[in-house]
Amino acid sequence: MVVIAFVESAFNHGYQEEDFFELLETGPLKLRSRRGLKGVYELFGRNYVGEDLHVAYRRERDREVVFHIRAMTAREKQSYRKNR
Repeated sequence: MVVIAFVESAFNHGYQEEDFFELLETGPLKLRSRRGLKGVYELFGRNYVGEDLHVAYRRERDREVVFHIRAMTAREKQSYRKNR
């Protein structure tokens, strides 16, 4: 079982934990950090109301920590639709 933790910064753009779990259920595109950060991953997908979301999280020893949830940029949407 994977433990998911959220830090306060994850909610800076108005999204909630539910949006993250909905994104997981809709089959997101998962990439390693585009900035080359070790242990950091990015998810691109949609919540149930169809909002295109970008999530960043890091893997720690015993959990995964979500630190960023926001709407995708136009460029990210284009790439997501092309690669899914």
